[in-house]
Order: sequence, then structure tokens, then C-alpha cells
Amino acid sequence: MYSNLSVLESQINHQKHRWLSGADTISITKLLNSEQFQLVIHESRNYRVRIFTPMVTLLLFIKQVLGSDKSCKKAVSNFVAEQSKQGFDKIGSTNTGPYTKARQRLPKETIQELVQISGESASQKTQAGWKVYGREVKAFDGTTVKMADTQSNQEDFPQHKNQKKGGGFPIARLLIVVSLTVGTIVNYAIGAYKGKGTGEQSLLREVKDSIKKDDIVLGDRYFPSYFLMADLYAIGADGIFKGQSQRHYDFRKGQPLGKNDHVVQWKKPQRPQWMSQETYRQYPDEITVREFKVEGSVYVTTFLTVRHYHKHELAKIYKLRWHIEINLRSIKSTMNMDMLSCKSPEMVRKEIGIHFLAYNMIRIIIAEACQREGLNPREISFKGTVQLLNSFMPHFVNGSTKHNGRMYTRMLSLIIKNKIGNRPGRVEPRAIKQRQKPFKTLDKPRHIENIRLKKKIEKMIKKYAGA
Repeated sequence: MYSNLSVLESQINHQKHRWLSGADTISITKLLNSEQFQLVIHESRNYRVRIFTPMVTLLLFIKQVLGSDKSCKKAVSNFVAEQSKQGFDKIGSTNTGPYTKARQRLPKETIQELVQISGESASQKTQAGWKVYGREVKAFDGTTVKMADTQSNQEDFPQHKNQKKGGGFPIARLLIVVSLTVGTIVNYAIGAYKGKGTGEQSLLREVKDSIKKDDIVLGDRYFPSYFLMADLYAIGADGIFKGQSQRHYDFRKGQPLGKNDHVVQWKKPQRPQWMSQETYRQYPDEITVREFKVEGSVYVTTFLTVRHYHKHELAKIYKLRWHIEINLRSIKSTMNMDMLSCKSPEMVRKEIGIHFLAYNMIRIIIAEACQREGLNPREISFKGTVQLLNSFMPHFVNGSTKHNGRMYTRMLSLIIKNKIGNRPGRVEPRAIKQRQKPFKTLDKPRHIENIRLKKKIEKMIKKYAGA
């Protein structure tokens, strides 16, 4: 009895020490000041002592993508204004050249590594109440973004084949892995919209290392292939997916677990062209998979025992996947990443990474606010947090440490009040109410249309001059 009490007392003291030391707390300031974060930035590239150091450039780039005006001119003007307010004697000009060169010096690998660090560090410090079965929940999904119509962008990210040349925009395909526990992006892959090896399955293979042991992963009906399910077994993770539409599910076969619920064997298919013979040989000849139907939808999972994992409970967990759609909407609509502005493929990849890094930092701030009040980050509005952050940001520039700490605490208390409304069964028509302006669609390159208009104007001038 005494030994049990001493063990319990030791555990309580250990937990108190962890809470007081902040080892398990989510904090944006601790992330930015962490040795791992700082080391990645300063080892990214050698640089001379200059105004736009890697850290300054990174933070300025993040503020740039969060603002409504995403131009470099606006970003540099705000930076110069902050320097003036802080009383610097040597204030740089509003020339954007040094800043754009500093952005080019930031390696895209560094930005992606910082996204991984910020996403993983937040998910590792989550509360037990945010998890499912005490395990981390991750989801992956794909989307597309458009970018500036330049020759170099068109070469790396060709436009849609149904669009006339010069009448569309280059398109990039993205695959992101999101921690649904916190909402942060754990990793991502970028590819062209069309071409060999640019599908979502191919991009997922690039970031497969983001799935860890004991993770629960969710994905739509595009993903549950034999090889992915076998990979989950090898990693020690579990998955829940919607069943693929082209696969036939016969619940009369296999080991029955209940009505429309059974365990079956999937046989190894033929070797895909992208897989080497050695890798193909390492996969087992068969894997065991559970298939079940709930409310007319077929699901595929690696949770095999009905005693511990009822099919209705698993279908309810799968509904959490919808949050990755909401997260993508937040990034593309609220942060305006649907249309990128950079003119070269190298900078496009950096711009995407900076958007994801900025998004992660906002999610970490939301998680920090929720952790203090015992709420779930999924209950808080992302857009409301961005609006608050943009409103509070100017007041942090010239304040003392004590003043900024008080303002930051106040901001966190306001963030948790921006809760998402509970609207069950909400249905909205996929239609636009506001009428479009009566302009034709530009289906030719702009410079060709400019030449045509000039000729038309000259023709009209000659006509009326002759009259």
C-alpha cells in the first residue's frame, strides 16, 4: 500500500514539474526560440551581417502572406515604418531589391523543414482529450493552386489541357498531411497538375515518413490501395478510409463480424511501374483488411476487432476527415493562397511553404489559447484568429516585454471567444448569387489581345479621320 502511494506521489510531482517547466505546453514563442527552430534557420545558408537576416526575412515573408496586400512593396514599407517607430538611426529605403534577394537566399528545403518542425512539435504536446483512443489522428488530401502566368511557371506547372495556350494559368497539385488533433500541417508535397508521377498517390509516397507508429490516418476513397494498407501495417499505424468505387465489396465472403461487416484477405496485385522489383518482393502476398458499411457508405480499415472498435464508432471517427477540407479552405480562401504571385517555380515552392508555416503558427496560437482554457482547437474560428492577430500585431512592435506579454494574454483570451457555430445538417447550394460583370473570358494570351485592340483602334481612327 505504501509503495503504491509513493509511486502515485512521485507521478504527481513529476507531472507538476512538467507543467511548471512548460515541457508539455504549446507555445508559439517557445517554438520560435527553440534550439531546433533557430538551428535550422541559421544553418540554412551563410550570410553577412545585414538588415534582412534569415530570421527577419522569414518573419517578414510570413507577415506578407498574412496581409491583404501581398506585394513586396507593402511588406518593405511596413518594415521601414517599424524601424522608424523603434528609433533606428539608419533606416533602409523602401527599395524591394534587398528583400527580394533575401527571399531568394532562403532555401525551400529550410522552409519545408520548419513546417515539419512546427507541425510535429504542436502535435506531440497535445492533450489527451484532443486525441482519439489516446492516439494522434492525421489526414491527407490533395488540392490545386494557380500561379502567375509566366513562361518558367508554365514549364514546371503546365495549365489544364482543356484551356487554350495563354488563356489559362499554371496549376500546381499539393498533397498535405494534417494533424487533426491540433490542425497543423505535418508535411506536404508539391507536383505538377498533370504528367507522370504527379497524382495524389505519388505525392503521398514522398511524405509517407510523416505517418508514425500508433497514428490513426484518414483519407478519402482515392487512397485505400493494397500497398498503402500494407505500409500502415508495417509502420504500426491504423487507417480508416472510404471504400474505392471500382472495388467490389461482397459481405457474404470472408469472416463475418456482423451485418455488412467482415474481415477479408486482399491479395497482392501486379507490380506497378513506379515500384522496383526489390521493393515489390518485400510486400506480403496477402493482407487482412476489415470492410464495413454504414448508412450506405463502405469503409475500409485496419481496425479488425469489432469488440473494441464498433463500425459506427469508426464511421464517426472518419467524419473528422472533413476538417482537412475546412483547413484547406482556410489556407486557400482566408489566407488567399488560391492564386500565388511569385514568377518563378523556385519562389512558388517557397511561397507555398511560407503559407503553410504561417498557417501552422496561427494553429499553434489557437492550440495555446485552447490549452489554457481546456477547449478543443477544432471549436475555434481560424478566420477570427487571423483577424485578431492582424489587429494586435502593430501593438507588439514598440511595446515593452511586460506590455507585450499582457497584450498577448489578452489576445489569447479573445481568441477562444471566436467559436465556430454548431450547425448540424447545414446545406448550402453550390451557386453564386452575385452576378458576374459582363466581360468576355480571356481565352488568348494578353499580349495578342493587346495587339488586336490597338489595330482595331487604329482602324477606327483612320475611318473617322477619312470621314
